[in-house]
Amino acid sequence: METKSQKQLYHKLFFIYTAILVCAISALVIYFFNSTRNRFLEQSLSYTEMMSETAVSYLEDTSDIAEYIHNDLYNSNMELNDVLHYMTDEPDLYQQYRLDTYIENKLNEYEGIEKFFLDAFQAYGSLNHITLFGYERDEITEYTRDGKSYRRAGNEEFKRHLEEGDLAGEDSFAYLKEIRDPATMQVKGCMILGFRSKKFESIWEYYSRAELIVYNDAKTVIYSSSKEHEITDIVKAEDKGELETLLDAYVEQGQNREYHIISYLEKDRAAAVPVSIVVMFLLVGLAVMALGEVFVRYYLQKLAGRLNRILDGMTKVMDGDLDVRIPANKNGDELDVIARYFNEMCVNLDEHIKKRYLAEIEQKDAEMSALQSQINPHFLYNTLEAIRMKAICNGDREVGKMLYSLAVTFRAQIKEADVITLAQELHYCKKYMELFEFRYQNQFRASVECPEEYLQVPVIKFVLQPVIENYFIHGIRMKEQDNYVRIVVEKETERSGKGFQIIVEDNGKGMDEEAIAAKNRELAKDSMEKHSSIGIANVNRRLRAVYGRECGICLEPGSEGGLRVILRFRPEGEIL
Repeated sequence: METKSQKQLYHKLFFIYTAILVCAISALVIYFFNSTRNRFLEQSLSYTEMMSETAVSYLEDTSDIAEYIHNDLYNSNMELNDVLHYMTDEPDLYQQYRLDTYIENKLNEYEGIEKFFLDAFQAYGSLNHITLFGYERDEITEYTRDGKSYRRAGNEEFKRHLEEGDLAGEDSFAYLKEIRDPATMQVKGCMILGFRSKKFESIWEYYSRAELIVYNDAKTVIYSSSKEHEITDIVKAEDKGELETLLDAYVEQGQNREYHIISYLEKDRAAAVPVSIVVMFLLVGLAVMALGEVFVRYYLQKLAGRLNRILDGMTKVMDGDLDVRIPANKNGDELDVIARYFNEMCVNLDEHIKKRYLAEIEQKDAEMSALQSQINPHFLYNTLEAIRMKAICNGDREVGKMLYSLAVTFRAQIKEADVITLAQELHYCKKYMELFEFRYQNQFRASVECPEEYLQVPVIKFVLQPVIENYFIHGIRMKEQDNYVRIVVEKETERSGKGFQIIVEDNGKGMDEEAIAAKNRELAKDSMEKHSSIGIANVNRRLRAVYGRECGICLEPGSEGGLRVILRFRPEGEIL
């Protein structure tokens, strides 16, 4: 006989499962890595877009502030006239104007240009400086946040920047607002409102993965976070596509009147995954691999053990041991099927051998058992009748009646057909109850109510006696004198109208509602298997088996504290 190799299949499956595990985990690691890269790319692009929107929002805010200050100046005649005289009058004439204005408004507080600008600086923290330039006198005055002012003559460089719209300064950007005389609508000068450009640096630091560039229409850079590209090439680009090609990056553009914003994210940095996350993916992959190897080894060892048990069982059968059995039905796979078939083969083979050598002995034992179990029921019935007649001859009529009732009940069970009439069933039930009337004298009474037209309705026999017996075993109150059982036969009206119901009601001990509900559920789901017991459950199974699942027994609380048992059936012509 060839010796089995228990490791050959184990090693083959181990290498196959390991290869599958490596491929599956590698695919998962690659998938999650790519998913993480895409998530970082989406997040970076979202940050770039938000950075551009935040910078544009800051420009919009500063533009609105400049517009508000300009409008407030025109809303105050005193302050507007002060600015106009400052830009057009000689210094001594301007001082005379201020003095006259102060005297005329001595009851009210004089509000000159200095107070107006000071209020503006206090109201808007991003406002850096305010510059006035009078065209007629060619003179520049700059006001700062500390309340100081600096007056100087205009120069050519300042005028050139003014004509080109290049209002960028050191750490600042500005908006130009012309000042006109309301009476003549002539332009007398302009007001330049400068704002801090350092705010763009804080915006860039918050969204640090992308780069931010802010410049004006004159291509002058207000702020740039880029240190790797020529700014002049970037601001000269005509469209977004050219910028993306130049920078090899994802680009977002924004604009606010004369100012432009470029925020871009280089493609090699956009989807970069931190090294810590890459290391984490590798460690998790290795941990899952190690755990998978443990499970694979455990599973294969268990499989090899099952195969060894099957091979050992076959070896024992070959040696003549037919009592060997292999455990089956634990995993539900093909090995369990083989084990089950192997066990059945051993059983069939053992039975075949036993039948061959022990058939005659078993047959003789069966014949002997059959002869010993034969009892003639007619002999028992005739014996009861002989005892009853002897009791009557001896003058004991009460014993005779009891024996007669018992004989009638016994005869009904052994001689009558399976289907009898209601009249017969009620008659046998009365005889059965007469036995208990002798036993419980003056403690028990019974009544039977059945319309005459229902007496010939066919019904299977022996359905009432178990119900009555159940009452005498569990329900009768031994210490009371008013025990009764009432049997009523009526036709069903709530259902199809073709069935009948026999109601057995007593005033005994009864059952609580929970017990009744539990018993009804038990009766409703009871199987149709045949049982040897003859209680209510057996009667319920017989009724449902013969008349259908709509028939059977159900319990209800009695009207006087006992129990109400309802037996539902159909006439023989309506049997399902």
